[in-house]
Amino acid sequence: MAGHIPVLRSEVLALLQPRPAGRYLDATVGLGGHAEAILRASDPDGTLLGIDRDLEALARTQERLAPFGARLRLLHGRFEALEALARAAGPFDGILFDLGASSLQLDMP
Repeated sequence: MAGHIPVLRSEVLALLQPRPAGRYLDATVGLGGHAEAILRASDPDGTLLGIDRDLEALARTQERLAPFGARLRLLHGRFEALEALARAAGPFDGILFDLGASSLQLDMP
């Protein structure tokens, strides 16, 4: 989504320290702002698994981050299934949970 700005992007990148060939999980991918930053910081071959329960957010994120191709994998899922989803794709070099409110969901109930 154009104009989406993730909260604390610099701080997230400083803590995760994405690197080439790194494998990352964004457990609350939402509109993909942090995912995009992680993928850019892990160029040329870092990968990211993004999980979200909001199908509309996933569709928008897939479109937005399509240029990353196979480096990005998005899954629909809830927290109850997170362990199984992550185990199937892991291990990971870094995991992000952005547990704040979703601006998309606040704007479009």
